[in-house]
Amino acid sequence: MHPYKFSRKLDRFQQDLATFKSSYSRNIKVATQELTSLREVFDSLSGIEVNRGSRRKLKLLDSHLQKLEKELSAAESDLFESLSKLWRNYLRIKNRAEDLSKERRIYRTLYELLTVVYSERNIQILLDTVLESAVDIMSAECGCLEIYSQDSSLQFKLTKDSTGSEVELKNSNLKPAVTEAVLASGNAITIGGLLSESVPSGEEEEQAEERSVSLLCVPLKTNDKILGTIYVHREEENGDFAVTDSELLSSLAEKVALAIESHLLFSELQEEQEKLIEDLRKKYEFEEILGASPQMAKVLSTVADIADTDSTVVIEGESGTGKELLARAIHFNSGRAKKPFIPINCAAIPETLLESELFGYEKGAFTGAVKKKLGRFQIANGGTIFLDEIGELSPVLQVKLLRFLSTQEFEPLGSTQTSKSDVRIITATNRNLSEMIQTGEFREDLYYRVNVIKIELPPLRDRKGDVELLTEHFIEKFSKRYDRKLSGIDDNAMETLLRYNFPGNVRELENTVERAVVLTKATQIGYGDLPDYIKSHSNQGDGEVFPKTNRELMKTKRELYRKTIGELERRFLLSALEEAGGNISEAARRAQMQRKQFQRLMKRHNVTTATPEQDKEAEIPAKT
Repeated sequence: MHPYKFSRKLDRFQQDLATFKSSYSRNIKVATQELTSLREVFDSLSGIEVNRGSRRKLKLLDSHLQKLEKELSAAESDLFESLSKLWRNYLRIKNRAEDLSKERRIYRTLYELLTVVYSERNIQILLDTVLESAVDIMSAECGCLEIYSQDSSLQFKLTKDSTGSEVELKNSNLKPAVTEAVLASGNAITIGGLLSESVPSGEEEEQAEERSVSLLCVPLKTNDKILGTIYVHREEENGDFAVTDSELLSSLAEKVALAIESHLLFSELQEEQEKLIEDLRKKYEFEEILGASPQMAKVLSTVADIADTDSTVVIEGESGTGKELLARAIHFNSGRAKKPFIPINCAAIPETLLESELFGYEKGAFTGAVKKKLGRFQIANGGTIFLDEIGELSPVLQVKLLRFLSTQEFEPLGSTQTSKSDVRIITATNRNLSEMIQTGEFREDLYYRVNVIKIELPPLRDRKGDVELLTEHFIEKFSKRYDRKLSGIDDNAMETLLRYNFPGNVRELENTVERAVVLTKATQIGYGDLPDYIKSHSNQGDGEVFPKTNRELMKTKRELYRKTIGELERRFLLSALEEAGGNISEAARRAQMQRKQFQRLMKRHNVTTATPEQDKEAEIPAKT
């Protein structure tokens, strides 16, 4: 029977019992009064002189009257005894019903609490629910939950009353000692019968009354450590805390402690993940895709516009131009940054294995498939897949990729069930897909699917202005890696690099600089530190004033740069720093440049944060 219906039946029984008691008590009272009247009449008749026959009748009537009085007295006694027994049973049942109702409320609260403990990811909501439940279950007036860090310093504190409102804790002078003892021993502490002054509202302090208070404090501990405490107290009307109360709250605290520890670990992992994501963002931010040429400015502008969309992207460019770096930058600056980024080189995986790598397979799909394997599209769900060298896909895989792009659905090898995956596709190729369409090597419908956004990465030979910038970056990078103290690269070596076309693009330049950093014995990278194949393409001129060859033209342009453009850039830097009061960040902002780019220019021309007058620009030669 539902507790509510049972309670209503108890109340109805109480009413019926009261009605029965009142009715029969009234009847017995009336019968007693009438019997008393009969006795008075009989006593008045007893004093009259009557004959022998009448006297016998009076005597018989007296015995009947006495018998009636005894029966009435016995009936009254039995009735009140039965009523008392019924009342005692009623009270026992009612108390038991109240206990069962309280237990049911406690179990319901525990169930709701454990549901929150094992499902809630917000630790603030979890701790609020834990403390409110503890106060409710213990029938306490107020409670406090505290969490401590590994160095025993207070990390979190929450105090609530029975209504769930945050309040100041009573008996706060005693609580620190109790909490400290619990943290030191790891055991629960119960104190009962404490006297606490209570001042009724609207009355003077002289009228304060002493009230009895009971305290209970249990540790939030796991197998390894104590995370904190749960502290509750109740007033005298609810009685002192019993041993069962301490056991119940301690058992609850153990479950809660495990959940809190899991939440804290989850929070730490989340912070580490966010830090890792932030590091990845910094690593693959647009600043790391170095280039000040107009071609790269156009590329970065396009990337900034499309990064936080789900549009399919195709990146065209020669090998070594940084297609994967650009794809990573797009991913880690999008809303999918916390999900996987999975690169796949379509040319590096045999055609017979590529399909299973992309879409996975079921157990027994082919010889050697001893267990199920997830494909890259399933693993990357919610993230980004980078298909490098997409022009190498076979016609069969082109069809399957086209279907996936159209429906986001695929079928693993050996499976008859369709799977779905939410991934963004970024592709790259060093081949001309338009020409491949004409020759029938690439499907035209697939081309339009992947070519929603097209980014063309220019080769390094078409942006020679970025060679010096990239070289300085790689020197700094590898100097830190190999713990070398290098001040840069000399003019002769730099001119040699500028005259070389770098068919391997940025990757070849990076490898060249790394080799030079490792092999050089000087404080600067020199001509002799460069590979022979680069030097063979860059023979040194004889220093003639008027250039007669391309080699001499390049040298003359370098000299003109130092004398004109270099001096112009140097004066530009000094002017910007002077207007910004020597603040580099402010100077870069006013110059509409990135701070790193501004600092590189300062380093190139040996400019400090001094004013033009202090810098003595006429005495300091420009540095290229």
